[in-house]
Amino acid sequence: MTRFMHAGLLVSLTQVPIVTADDGAIANRTPRLADVERTRVAADAEQDEGSGPWFPFRDSPSPLDLDAPRTDPVDGLFPDPLEAIIRPLRNAADWTRSELGLEWNVHYTLLYQHASRSVDGQPRDAGNGRLDLGFNWVVFDDATLGRGGVGFLLRSGVEIGQPDSFTMSEAVGAAPVNLNALQWTYPISPDLLYWHQSWCDERITASIGKIHPNQFIQSNRIANDESRQFLAGPFDGLNTLGTTLGTYTGGAALQVVPADGTYLSAAWADPAGGPDRGIRTIGDGGWWAAMQVGLVPVFEGLDGSEVDGNWNFVFAGTNQALSTALLGAAESGVSNGAGFGNILLGGLDVSASSESNREWGWGAMIEQGLASDLDVLLQYGSSTDGMSAIDRQFNAVLQWSRPFGRRDEAIGIGYSWSRPTDLYAEPRREIQLVEAYYRIQLTDSMQLSPDVQVLLRPATGPDRPVFVFGLRLTTTF
Repeated sequence: MTRFMHAGLLVSLTQVPIVTADDGAIANRTPRLADVERTRVAADAEQDEGSGPWFPFRDSPSPLDLDAPRTDPVDGLFPDPLEAIIRPLRNAADWTRSELGLEWNVHYTLLYQHASRSVDGQPRDAGNGRLDLGFNWVVFDDATLGRGGVGFLLRSGVEIGQPDSFTMSEAVGAAPVNLNALQWTYPISPDLLYWHQSWCDERITASIGKIHPNQFIQSNRIANDESRQFLAGPFDGLNTLGTTLGTYTGGAALQVVPADGTYLSAAWADPAGGPDRGIRTIGDGGWWAAMQVGLVPVFEGLDGSEVDGNWNFVFAGTNQALSTALLGAAESGVSNGAGFGNILLGGLDVSASSESNREWGWGAMIEQGLASDLDVLLQYGSSTDGMSAIDRQFNAVLQWSRPFGRRDEAIGIGYSWSRPTDLYAEPRREIQLVEAYYRIQLTDSMQLSPDVQVLLRPATGPDRPVFVFGLRLTTTF
């Protein structure tokens, strides 16, 4: 019965009539399926911001004015003390984007967390600092060759006040759920370096090189950036799809918009790869792959505005799952940079090996705008025991943008339920987590985000709630 209801909804969305207004303009009716541009945005298929390509060369480039005022300033609460430094950088970035097809950004994030209690006397306070330098270079855009460019991300992180082996999740008994997806303990690593190529008016996009599978699979708009949104890992991609979904590794992806409002995303990745391992393990026989089918409906929101959705279903499988992740964690020592925090995989009754049986999992997501400034996200995933340290997960998120009318501010609240795999030597309880944050635009370049996580039910330790308070400062240069 359910599948007939879903089919009927799809037919209804595609057959909604388009009427003509009194002035002759076409008036869109809702509900309907989104156009190709909105579909590509929902599917995260836009690898760049639409800048002009570097080639062919421009005959007369415009002059670079480093002192020009910002054309699109952010509505900060206070004047920016870094304006003298940041204005030339942003003007240079605007110039390289318009004249060279080169988009780039730099931001640094500081985080402090304090827990109300810990397990076995572990520390309750920790800090993190992470630097991100990314660029996207559109090399050419040709009617015959298509649109091609390079994506790149360089990242460096440090643990402040605690050894690199420390994680707040282990300290409070939340593992394998990661309470701090921002943590990055590599001194420096080139995480992304890939070529992306689009054809057919960008309805088809292929990417190959060192990628992040979560760029293409189970990506969402309201909980996909731990430097600006939620800190806990469950809200940033379904953990049940395996650690490979959340790491930087060699691979390839294909994104297709066969019809307006629908999309297909496929990704293949090397499960033995990682941020510091390049692509040298490609060809060793390991694979992780996923296929996602999505629908982008447009409805009338509660405030009368048009709001987009992103509904999808994904299936993923691998021949190297938990055993390979454990091997990778052992080889990289105390690093927390691979997967959803490989350092959180302790306690599994699985041998660290490059050999593994085939495992699989599936997931579904509904991300839907409710009003122009209100969005909801629902996710559920399930997998075989050996696919991930978490074999069942449900996430629900609500985000209110511009709550007080100020641009780029947001309030978010999320709930996550996770069931650890049965492969733990000592069984772990099902985990319930609530997180809330408020992102404040302090200045043109600084965002401050108070954050609180309530671990309603930990996996280990005393079975009573734990509170983790956080304060995050992100500076964009």
